[in-house]
Amino acid sequence: MKKLLLFFLFLISAVSFKSQASFSLEDALSYALLNNIEYKNSRLDLNIAEQKVKESVSTGLPKITSSVGFQNYINLPTTVIPSNAFNPLAPADEFEELQFGTSINTTGTLKIDQLIFSATYVAGLKAAKVYKELTAKVTEKSLQDTKEKVVGAYYAYLILEENKTLLNNSLINLNAIQKETEILVSEGLFEQINLDQINYSVLKLNNQISQIDHQATNSINILKFVIGFPQDSSLTLSNSLTDFNAENVSLDQFQISPSQMLDYQIVDENRKLSLLTLKMNKVSAIPSISGFFSHQQTALRNEFNLLSADKPWYPSTFWGININIPIFTSGESLAVTKQSELAFKKSENLLLSVEQGLKQQLSQLYTEYNLALYALENDKENLILSQKILSNTLTRFKEGLKSGLEVAQAQNQEISAQNQLLQSHFNLLLAKLKLDKLMNKL
Repeated sequence: MKKLLLFFLFLISAVSFKSQASFSLEDALSYALLNNIEYKNSRLDLNIAEQKVKESVSTGLPKITSSVGFQNYINLPTTVIPSNAFNPLAPADEFEELQFGTSINTTGTLKIDQLIFSATYVAGLKAAKVYKELTAKVTEKSLQDTKEKVVGAYYAYLILEENKTLLNNSLINLNAIQKETEILVSEGLFEQINLDQINYSVLKLNNQISQIDHQATNSINILKFVIGFPQDSSLTLSNSLTDFNAENVSLDQFQISPSQMLDYQIVDENRKLSLLTLKMNKVSAIPSISGFFSHQQTALRNEFNLLSADKPWYPSTFWGININIPIFTSGESLAVTKQSELAFKKSENLLLSVEQGLKQQLSQLYTEYNLALYALENDKENLILSQKILSNTLTRFKEGLKSGLEVAQAQNQEISAQNQLLQSHFNLLLAKLKLDKLMNKL
């Protein structure tokens, strides 16, 4: 039922420039899989690969062709024959002009060709199937890339929205302090410089909120682009940052070998393809055998009466076998085979390199996740301390024991701690996202 509602939402967004939508992360992913251009093209590539396999198979299947030919001689061809062929007494340089055949000739031909044996065909058929498997892996990789972009863009917008909420809350508190300070200054209890410092902090915070607004607008536009949503339509996100928690994730679930990872599998399919190309070039010197059958009907007329039942059509039927035997290629096939051998060795080396690279990448992502988790815990404590400092500073400020500058510094310290905590939360989410993608778990 949910998919049906989402489908109608897609139809509405396609025909209305002023459409509006509210997407959860799941909705955004579903929409992207239908509308992201890169992923749509990768699926088309897979369809093309499937058709290439069918094309390869069909080259070894019977081929039936037919043709119809019509000839109308305005002037029949003339053949000259020495006259002494008919008259021994005729001079040797005398010739007789003769015309043979009919002026209207029609031929209908039906021909069947069948490949009987070709080692190149067998190797090529295997290569086409491996190519399809490779394309399927690349399509799956494109799917993971698309999901990563969507999730990352979704997280980025939520972080900005959460930051804007926190800044607005800080602004509300700061505005309250500003009003209290104005009263205290007007009563002569505080100096004007204290109010100036508070006013400066308010202006600075308003500027930060304005910048976050612009960043959030750019962020939602990036998300629209990634999922293929119209830029001139309104999009809101229904999830909040609290819906996503990357803490307390056991890294045991990411203990898999590189051979189970998509990047490794893609390179391995390329290696298999290189091996089959090498085999195909090696067997190209093996003779190939094909057979054929042909039946032909010919009408020979001097008048255009091809459909007359009482006029004969002359049949001609035959079959045969062709054997193609490569004898000498001036070293061309040897050079091609040698190139294939070198390309295969390169593919093996690349596979080893990718295997080691994935192990290093996995180890690095473990480290990034642990560091992000450690930073998040520290930043939580830092925020609590900054809030405690701000509260104490405000209390002493009201008692006249702290200046407006110290209040501004404490306020900035809390805002900085909030920003750092959000950044650590974002880093942890991204670290978990990278691990999920590497493990093909998105």
